[in-house]
Amino acid sequence: MLSTTSPPRRAAAAPRRAPRKAPSPPAAVLALARLGDAVALIDRPSRQLAWTSDAWRALLPQAAQVRDLAALELHLAGLGAALDTPCDDGAPRRVELGDAQWSAELVPLDDAQWLLRLADRREQSRALQRQLDDREQLLFTSRVFSVGEMATTLAHELNQPIGATANLLRGLRSRLARRKAGLDAEEGAALERAIEQVMFAARVITRIREFTHSHQPRHGKVDLAALLRASASLLDWDLRRSRARLQLELPDDAVLVRGDEVMLQQVLVNLMRNALDAMRSDPPAKPQLKLTLAVKGQEAVVEVCDNGCGLGDDAAAKLFVPFASSKPNGMGIGLSICRSFVELHQGRLWFTRNADRGATFHVGLPLLTPSSSTATATSAS
Repeated sequence: MLSTTSPPRRAAAAPRRAPRKAPSPPAAVLALARLGDAVALIDRPSRQLAWTSDAWRALLPQAAQVRDLAALELHLAGLGAALDTPCDDGAPRRVELGDAQWSAELVPLDDAQWLLRLADRREQSRALQRQLDDREQLLFTSRVFSVGEMATTLAHELNQPIGATANLLRGLRSRLARRKAGLDAEEGAALERAIEQVMFAARVITRIREFTHSHQPRHGKVDLAALLRASASLLDWDLRRSRARLQLELPDDAVLVRGDEVMLQQVLVNLMRNALDAMRSDPPAKPQLKLTLAVKGQEAVVEVCDNGCGLGDDAAAKLFVPFASSKPNGMGIGLSICRSFVELHQGRLWFTRNADRGATFHVGLPLLTPSSSTATATSAS
């Protein structure tokens, strides 16, 4: 006989509970996150991070997945103590975390949820430094324009007294020559040198005036060997004052380059004066200024060598930076202008430290080739 007993029924499965969703941040917090702020919601009762913004995870990539505040304190030291401090008025409170590396702000939203807003002090310092650099660059540009305007004004104002001085010296030379005793050799040489110096100053001022309007030099055939001898003769009085011995190592034949003679002479004279200043600031036992000219490949290289105080690392780093001078009364534009003049001649200007004492400045200029010599003659005609 078959049993009519029905099989036992299975117990009904218990209904599944939906996972608890993390609390959604308020609209004001989401607005901060959209603005790029590094913010996090803290659940105080559970001591857990309930939500973090993208900027938070980017700022703390090593703690992007950390939710427990105890683990987070490894990166933000002092966070637990800040949360335990009561906030009666509910106002935002600034706290310092991680040995003052982080700038943080705690904002109680309610009794359970607190907002933590985080910023890296180092990034703030970098942003401030960028702002200061931009401001300094703006001031520098303004000063460059001012220097250009001053150079034009000075050149215009100085031309008249320089021209008058040259005329007076020529008149004095003629009057002395008409004396019964005539003009002796020493007096004649002194007057010729004075007129030469005045006319050199006039040419320099004229070139500076033109330089403020146009950066194109007047190209012509220039003998560097003769130019070095002439430049050195302009500084004979300065050499005697410094008690420096001048040593010239120049080839017998002409070394021709294509360029502006007055502009190149300005470069050479400025480099020699800098060398003499270096020997005066820290005088060696035997001051010596050495001028060398050599042909290396397709380039003529001038070397101005001294045994003065040399250049430290800080001075070398700012050597060609305008308005940065190691001299107490220097304007810091001499070497910057020299480099500009040399580069306008497709040349290069650099320096090296001497093995024993002092420094050497090198000027490399392309040699005059037959093709460029023909082009110079054509442009001159």
